[in-house]
Amino acid sequence: MKRPIFPLAFCLAASAYAQNASTPPVTMEKKPSQLNVAVVSMKSVYSDSPDAAENAKNIQANISRHLYFIDKLAAQGAEFIGFPEASINGYHYSPNMTWLKLDGPEMEAIKKKAREKSVYVGVGIAEVDPEGKHWEAQAVIGPDGKIVGVQRKSWLTKEKGFIESSTDHNVFGVKGTKMGITICADGTDFRNLKALTDGGAKIIYAPHANTTGGTTEGWYKFRSRWVGPFDETATPSKVADDSMVDMPAGGWIAGLKVYAILNNHAGLFNPDFSPPAGEDKLAGWASGTLIIGPDGVILAQKPSSNSKTDTAEFISTYSIPLGS
Repeated sequence: MKRPIFPLAFCLAASAYAQNASTPPVTMEKKPSQLNVAVVSMKSVYSDSPDAAENAKNIQANISRHLYFIDKLAAQGAEFIGFPEASINGYHYSPNMTWLKLDGPEMEAIKKKAREKSVYVGVGIAEVDPEGKHWEAQAVIGPDGKIVGVQRKSWLTKEKGFIESSTDHNVFGVKGTKMGITICADGTDFRNLKALTDGGAKIIYAPHANTTGGTTEGWYKFRSRWVGPFDETATPSKVADDSMVDMPAGGWIAGLKVYAILNNHAGLFNPDFSPPAGEDKLAGWASGTLIIGPDGVILAQKPSSNSKTDTAEFISTYSIPLGS
């Protein structure tokens, strides 16, 4: 079996970006020919305890955190602001989960802010649909405050038994380009990414909730197949039904010639981002942000670390050219 070469390119790019990690954020100029994206590694609290009032309180705390980041990033020129998987509920499932509606008051608060700031916002919720079915959904809200696209998770992990599995691969418009979503484990199957690009997606938005050993280094290794030059060598990979299928060995984004924007839940609040008052307990999430270009090169990311305490919230930004 041919040994893939992309991990070296991945590590070199990560190292190069880490040298500039302390540079203050620069306001992004808004141009019709580009989409200014910002992906947020945010810490969420949970909403699946036996105490419904506590769940509601935590959801409101998560919403407030979203609004803070939207205000901050919109002021810097961001036009698309992406949050992690299940960002509004927090990723933690149990029979006591507080389920939310796409047209409910919790989502309305995000829609109102998107409309106020004239930005696209991607958020994740534990959804109950009009038929009473439960899903994990990632919704993108447009600058008019209306939902422009929704993707529901298909490859179920810790949420298995609590939600349905989707078979959709939805593609939708964002500032004149096409975007598709893979939610966490869905991005471990190359066929899901290809289904989106076959549908016209030029940007893949990939929200995550991963521990991967509790480090950013672990998370970047988990997603290393996405990075570097395309290696079409067929190697076996486990898919949702636990079977093994042959998929390209690496450089998936380069092979598809698209942009990818990824983020993960944070393990700690970031003191630079006006965290909520009170004790901040390490949640175990690996954190991480990653923006990959159509040649497989890392364009921006949270610096890699093998320390569990380096998992604070983080923002990565990049201006993606449109029409290329």
